[in-house]
Amino acid sequence: MLRSRVSVATFLVVFCASCGSSTANTASRSTSPATTSAPTAPVSSGQTALAGYTKAERRAYDEAVTAYTAFMAENNRLLARGRAGALAVAFFQHYSSSWSEAWNGQKKFADLGVKVTGPVRVLSTRPVSIAVGSGSRQTILLARCLDESARVVTQRGKKQPQPQFATPHVYTVRLVKKSGETWWRAGIAKRGDTC
Repeated sequence: MLRSRVSVATFLVVFCASCGSSTANTASRSTSPATTSAPTAPVSSGQTALAGYTKAERRAYDEAVTAYTAFMAENNRLLARGRAGALAVAFFQHYSSSWSEAWNGQKKFADLGVKVTGPVRVLSTRPVSIAVGSGSRQTILLARCLDESARVVTQRGKKQPQPQFATPHVYTVRLVKKSGETWWRAGIAKRGDTC
């Protein structure tokens, strides 16, 4: 049992940060050539973080952040239900850049009897890099500082301690818009330093 608890705790560190909701992005596609930008100096959260980007890059960033926020909300609902059925498969196939990895994580939780509830507070969001253009895959790398201290993890009805949630951490996630698609797909979030 201890081994499955350690496995759950370790898996939560990576998986829960990518927890989220599905809203297809219907914004029109850009016809400009592909560009990749990254700010030249460290920047803070908010509009100043976008100061070094073009208007098209800022628009794509705003769309991607909105899509990822929706992705997180839906994924959180799936985690709270503790089941991995056909709806979860369809959700991850459509809105995840690595759907089988995301769905397998959800299925692992369901098989272990794990439910994750409680809010995640977004303390800040900033772009790490933005690559947009026409006819190619568009990619945005986000860094989000998340406070997960109110998260509650239960396994088969028993609360499991999650000390890794006590301090806010930065998570990076890659969002992609594939050629021919009008929505952003979310990758698995990677946990980084405290924020």
